[in-house]
Amino acid sequence: MFFFVYAIFTLTIFDLGQRLIIWPAVWLLPLKRRAIVRRWLRFLAKISLWISRVFGGVRVTTSGTAPAESCLLVMNHQSLLDITISVNAARGPQAVIPTRERYGHGIPGISSLTKLGRFPLVTQQPRPSRAEVAGLLRAARDLANGETTLIIYPEGHRTTDGNILPFMRSGLRLLLQRAQRPIYYIVSDGLWHARTIREAIHSFANSNVNVVIRGPFPPPDKANLDTFIDELQARMIATLAEIRHPVSPPPQPTAGELEASSAR
Repeated sequence: MFFFVYAIFTLTIFDLGQRLIIWPAVWLLPLKRRAIVRRWLRFLAKISLWISRVFGGVRVTTSGTAPAESCLLVMNHQSLLDITISVNAARGPQAVIPTRERYGHGIPGISSLTKLGRFPLVTQQPRPSRAEVAGLLRAARDLANGETTLIIYPEGHRTTDGNILPFMRSGLRLLLQRAQRPIYYIVSDGLWHARTIREAIHSFANSNVNVVIRGPFPPPDKANLDTFIDELQARMIATLAEIRHPVSPPPQPTAGELEASSAR
């Protein structure tokens, strides 16, 4: 039921509405492009979470918030819902997400959205191309100017077991070195078993997703980039462990125990 409803949403409101309403609005009001795209992205995120909850029984619980200002959001990558969760969490300027190059063409809704939001396209190769570097530099410049909220998934691929994969560092170094904005991280857990469409069809429904947002962390200087990345990854791994194995608070003493202690 969820995938049936979401397919209708993707082909009508998402794809058709984007082409017939949002693109013309951007062409007519170019100076308000980012404000229009920001509202559109947040609308898509909220309606996607609503469809997930109502028709898929998916419950998302969030602890912590991102600021209503430009920042860099770093998130782990478990499922198809990660982008929706991160865009919904981004309360500042328009979200920009570096996107795999193959999503930039031929996918209803998504390919048009990458152009609309001016998302940099990446190949995830060890040595990025000039076009890829230019796109990331432009995204870093816009972030440094406070014009966007940049969302990145440094693992590069969705995990197969829910654990956080090693970070792909080349693009991350470039962005951290030039961003000069507060950094927050988002850790989500609960949908790693539904990482692809095929898996999600069988195991998406009735999932409970826990999301933790923490920060801010000041941007590192050039000499400490790798140390900062190591510490950021360690924090995210520790947060994932906390989500999966929450520590129970110590038992509170009873009234009788308090009276006995006072008497002693």
